[in-house]
Amino acid sequence: MKFTKEQLMLSFSYIAYYGFDLTGSDSENAQKILADIQQALRTWEPVKDDWEVVWGPGIFAFHGDKFDDNLMYMVKSRTDPDRYVIAIRGTNPVSLKDWLWEDFNVGSLIPWAYGNPGSKLKPKISHGTYCGLTRLQEMKAEKGVPGEGNTLLAFLSDELDAGRCQQLCVTGHSLGGALAPTLALWLKDLQGTTLPESTEISTVAFAGPSAGNKDFATYSDERLGDQCVRVANSLDVVPYAWNTKSLGRLYFLYMPHFLLPGPILTGLFTGMIATSFRGRYQQIKKDTAALKGGFKPLLYNYFSQAIYQHVVGYPEIMGMLSDDAIPLDELFPRQLAL
Repeated sequence: MKFTKEQLMLSFSYIAYYGFDLTGSDSENAQKILADIQQALRTWEPVKDDWEVVWGPGIFAFHGDKFDDNLMYMVKSRTDPDRYVIAIRGTNPVSLKDWLWEDFNVGSLIPWAYGNPGSKLKPKISHGTYCGLTRLQEMKAEKGVPGEGNTLLAFLSDELDAGRCQQLCVTGHSLGGALAPTLALWLKDLQGTTLPESTEISTVAFAGPSAGNKDFATYSDERLGDQCVRVANSLDVVPYAWNTKSLGRLYFLYMPHFLLPGPILTGLFTGMIATSFRGRYQQIKKDTAALKGGFKPLLYNYFSQAIYQHVVGYPEIMGMLSDDAIPLDELFPRQLAL
């Protein structure tokens, strides 16, 4: 079976979730996760026997957190050595600090400090996106893994060849779906100085919330153009954040099936709308049509339906569950058992 670029990138995005519940040192965790990634590259059908890790994984954990809050790795194709992929993990589901400092940290915005947006645009990203991007920029490959001791940018500066047309795609799911296009934009803004102009930078982002304001979305769309692909499930809650108007749709997202949020989620949605109001958030590629999600009638509460649509919905819609192309039980064994 031949897989599309989007299916391939979804695989890399989900592979990034390996080891999210490890509690060892960063170096120990990185080496264990590297082994899991390498095993996935040997066995997962979309990526089987064609990719190798060339940098990472790199890991970051907030001070005092026993879980890793951010993870990133980079692979290179064996059959096409000019093709690279950077994959960024989404929110660590068992880390409260990750939820608070990156996902919900949207009350203030930080000006975009790269490139040349022009005087008419004032692009800004949420404080949470800024924190996540900064962690990725500063992250170094851990001891005992490829690229040990190097940041991603230092590695790319040595790896990419100005005399060749090489392809570099950045991908991620959930929080990674916001950080991936943001990182890709940063790399795009470094072309001609730190990175060669000949590199073709693209991004495929899944299930991501909006990373910044309307001017940031405009600037990102101008810079990345059709090299940016945003994929959203129509029944997934996350891509509706953080635009105030789209957040208002969450109360009745599953209403055709008579499923409404309970008082806790209703309060959460109301708080999210209030928090987002001043930011004037907008999705990149805002006119991209969402994939039509398949409602699961046996999931009788809003929260369970939302989790299913966010995690299982994407490989299901994209035809990657029927042949176990993405073995979710390997990534979230305890979570799926609940």
